[in-house]
Amino acid sequence: MLSFLNKKTAGKGILVLKTNGFDLRATVVNGSRDQLKVTVSVSSAKVDPVAALSDVFEQLKNVLGKNIPNNVLLLHISAIPGLVSVSESFESTDNDNLLEMLRWEMEGIVALQSPNWDLGWLLMGRGYISFEQRDELVQLVAEEKRLTAQSGGRSPMRFGEVAIREGMASQEQIAECLQIQQKLQLSDQRLLTQWRPQALSSPVDDEFIDPEDSGIQYLCSSMPIAQYQQWLNAVKKLSGSSGIPNLNLRQVYPFAGSTVALLNGIEETVLLTEFHQAYVFCAVVSKGRVRDVAMVKCSAHRLDISAVAEIMGSDSFVEVERWVAADIDQNHGDQIALLEDIFQLTPESLVEKIALNIPTGREGLLCELGVAQHFLGASPLSISPLAGMPPPDPIYRSQGFKAAMAAMVIPLIIAGYEGYYYWKLESLKETLIAEEQQLARYKESKKEQREEYGEAKQNIEVFTEKEKQLTSLQSEKQLVEQVIVKRQAFMSRLLPVLSESINEGVVLETIKENRWYEFSLTGRAVDQASIDDFNQVLSISLESLHMYIDKSPSSFSGNRAGDAALMQNGVYAFEFLLKHEGGK
Repeated sequence: MLSFLNKKTAGKGILVLKTNGFDLRATVVNGSRDQLKVTVSVSSAKVDPVAALSDVFEQLKNVLGKNIPNNVLLLHISAIPGLVSVSESFESTDNDNLLEMLRWEMEGIVALQSPNWDLGWLLMGRGYISFEQRDELVQLVAEEKRLTAQSGGRSPMRFGEVAIREGMASQEQIAECLQIQQKLQLSDQRLLTQWRPQALSSPVDDEFIDPEDSGIQYLCSSMPIAQYQQWLNAVKKLSGSSGIPNLNLRQVYPFAGSTVALLNGIEETVLLTEFHQAYVFCAVVSKGRVRDVAMVKCSAHRLDISAVAEIMGSDSFVEVERWVAADIDQNHGDQIALLEDIFQLTPESLVEKIALNIPTGREGLLCELGVAQHFLGASPLSISPLAGMPPPDPIYRSQGFKAAMAAMVIPLIIAGYEGYYYWKLESLKETLIAEEQQLARYKESKKEQREEYGEAKQNIEVFTEKEKQLTSLQSEKQLVEQVIVKRQAFMSRLLPVLSESINEGVVLETIKENRWYEFSLTGRAVDQASIDDFNQVLSISLESLHMYIDKSPSSFSGNRAGDAALMQNGVYAFEFLLKHEGGK
């Protein structure tokens, strides 16, 4: 398989598509797995997947003509990697149970690390402001909030308003980014998750490892189903149309960890630090095995380099022998230098370290080269990719071919069926004779022996059925116990937050869980001011739990249910609705 892929890549190459939600870059990687090179790289600023793909293919046709690769890999910012550990007592041989457990674990990782499409990052991604201007605007917005809080005046200016005031962006650019932001915030946040057992040693990449031989760690990647389906449908729609070859979307990769594949052949324990616009990804790789991963998100705010330093100074990250840094967007030189001063460890540049043909000034294509290297099997598995679009059906599965073959073989089928039925009839006759002879022998035996035999057979069947039921119940019990432990841990964090948020004028009467991570709080208050105070304190406290107030009777809330709290007998009755950010 690898030999075949190398031959195909040596011809037209592999097309790697990289999207961060608001633009698309298409890169053709050519050569063999031992010597890759970038043939051409084009980009589109269109948001819609079909429009963006049409744009880049039009550009590729101008350069390559008919030599556009049909093997496609997709890098997506919303595909999030994770290294998940499960309990040794968990029955991981049941794929359905394992899928539910890993999806449960990945929900928190995806909710924490998925970019929230904030306006500053969109403006920077579209090229309207620079990296430094985004940081300056973040500071100005924070200063606006502080001054407004002190003066008690009107609401502070928002990010877009400050950008227009400072002359960094126009009204039209802000409106465009707000429209993109609205399109990217999909309501369906169900996850598509793929996993692979973490090998104890460096395996062949295309070889699936038995979970029983791989410990309790799994390399996972998850992505919202809606975004995955958008790109899958776009590739299928354009495949084979208007000079575009029949496309085969082979894999969907996350941005994070995609350059791990470029560390092929390194035996030492290496720390890889990838610096992206939206996050920093750290991975410890030892002899082809990913031992630990961590991410620090910085799409909605400035990069907190202390958070990266804290990761590098904890757990398995302190055991590294070498440090390799990949500055994907070439904007984090100062942060890398600061980390070098903190740890007194000189980073090696991934661009200088690997012998790959990268165009001058195009270090941002390292991710594309990494996934191409991984796809060709020339590197250890970094993060489990998601499944892509299956290849088109071969000719022998086409309707026309099937119809022609059916017409040709009808006489042979009829003759075959006649012969088969004759043989089947003779076989049944022989079986019937043998059964009659056996029945005659059984009748000659004693009645007591027949009864004992029947009873023993029934007992064996009952025991076998009960044993299967017991095994199934034990597996379900273990899964339920682990889910309950997680739910109890969450409630143990939520209840103190509610208790600390209550003031002297508020009494909580009921806490009802409508569904997972959605709670209704009802109670009474002496006045509206007590409800407003409770709303403000609770809103701040819920941020640590990634929750928010969806409906509230507070006069200061932007999510009011419609009416203020109802007053009954001099007391205000109220109801709050709390939801988790992952459900937005």
